[in-house]
Amino acid sequence: MADAAKRKARTAKKDKGKAAKRMRLSQFWHPIATAEEVGGQPRRFTLLDEDLVAFRTAAGVTVLKDLCIHRGAALSLGEVRDGCIVCPYHGWEYDASGACVRIPAQPGRPIPAAARAVAYRAEERHGLVWVALEEPIAPIPHVPDDLDRDPAFTGEVFSVLEWATSAGRSTENSMDVSHFPFVHPELLGDPDHPEQEPYELHAEEWGQWFRVPNQFWRSVDGTQNARITYVYTHVYPFTMHLHVTTDGDDSGRVMSVMVIASPTRAKETRVFRIAFRNYVEENANFVSDYLHILEQDRRVVESIRPEEIPASLKEELHIKVPDLSSIAYRRWLEDVDMQGVLAP
Repeated sequence: MADAAKRKARTAKKDKGKAAKRMRLSQFWHPIATAEEVGGQPRRFTLLDEDLVAFRTAAGVTVLKDLCIHRGAALSLGEVRDGCIVCPYHGWEYDASGACVRIPAQPGRPIPAAARAVAYRAEERHGLVWVALEEPIAPIPHVPDDLDRDPAFTGEVFSVLEWATSAGRSTENSMDVSHFPFVHPELLGDPDHPEQEPYELHAEEWGQWFRVPNQFWRSVDGTQNARITYVYTHVYPFTMHLHVTTDGDDSGRVMSVMVIASPTRAKETRVFRIAFRNYVEENANFVSDYLHILEQDRRVVESIRPEEIPASLKEELHIKVPDLSSIAYRRWLEDVDMQGVLAP
């Protein structure tokens, strides 16, 4: 009986802790697709285990729950006609607000007010389609120094990858410098000198940032090498910016890569990468080099167990200097209701 009482008390404490959570992942903007992927006919995407249907009309992008309220058919199997999506099962038509505007089986009769598909907030930004499943509590992640608005810079979505891991693990990998000598030897790190110097972590209302100077870099073909400085900017929950400059280069050339891990399912993530540059890339192999490095990352990150970041800092071991930003991130995550993303 005593053990049962203890279990009950632990459960009550756990439930109370859950009730105290102040944020949900569904309250943030997440990208589901590139702008080019959303066209005039419906296409299914997934976000936070929710199947969505997206399509484009003259009014812009519409995103609905991929479910007809009538008999549960997938709207993504239908078609877009005159700005409305038509269910493939009984022909019910829904407008961009989700309201049913036509029921073919009973023309001329009033349409029930409850005949609505669930519509979500959708915006296009940085060449991506972003969705918020609830009223958002933060804006779409910004680009540091407004590089996306600077006419000297061009932006390019150059990579969209599916990783079999959680968005949190993917994001941690994007802020982790100490793995370079081991996962990317002779490319991003020198295995003979794996030491990481301490860095200063700056906390912001929207996330955190830190600067790591004098880092090893070599192109995959070995023809180029340099020492570079990274400025890592983490916009919570899953957006990283890698601002890269070459040490000793007075040309003013800057490249900033925006990495957004979108949580499709608990252990599946769609990772988008955008490069902002104020110069024409001389290395024609930039994308192939980057993808080569990402494949090295993927093999390791997909092997991590559990796939999700543990809910408590106590569940994995942390080292102060190399894990400083990750520790701060995990502390922030303790106040987030992961809405099923931490559970299979």
